Amino acid sequence: MAAAWGFAEATAFFIVPDVWLSAVAMKSPKRGLTCVASATAGAVLGGALTHTWGATTGAARSARLLTKLPAVSAAMVRRVENDYATKGYRALLTGPLRGTPYKIYARTNGLLNRSLPRFLLWSVPARAPRFILVTAVMGGLGALGEKLLPNAPEWVRWSAFAAGWLGFYTWFFKTVGR
Repeated sequence: MAAAWGFAEATAFFIVPDVWLSAVAMKSPKRGLTCVASATAGAVLGGALTHTWGATTGAARSARLLTKLPAVSAAMVRRVENDYATKGYRALLTGPLRGTPYKIYARTNGLLNRSLPRFLLWSVPARAPRFILVTAVMGGLGALGEKLLPNAPEWVRWSAFAAGWLGFYTWFFKTVGR
């Protein structure tokens, strides 16, 4: 499931694999962290597909289609194109810090006819650290919740989980994803 989610988010889906990874980590932090590898692999495969699409689809058309997705704006697409022009592959590493979807980087890399193998190598450090961080934090919070509230019903944990992600995406869609 983690690989499928990583793939989907690297192509057209708009909810990050971190949601799935953190849900797994709430139950089993160790299993959550092992799922990071498959989520990263899925993201890299999705990035390869999006790179190929970007290389075979015109700039204006691919930009227009990307902006039809939730949380992708024309300004983001332009910013990624400019980042690639000035930073090269290092631009991939700063995207996650600004909430810029990976799929825009994959499309732009293909559009600029840059090396697919090199893009895929840079994709791993661009995706995996955030997956690891979110998964580890959520696994830790799940374990802490078990210790602090050992007899709490399961719905309490999952309500807090859902509220956290709903709060994040409410903020994200109002601020970053414009």
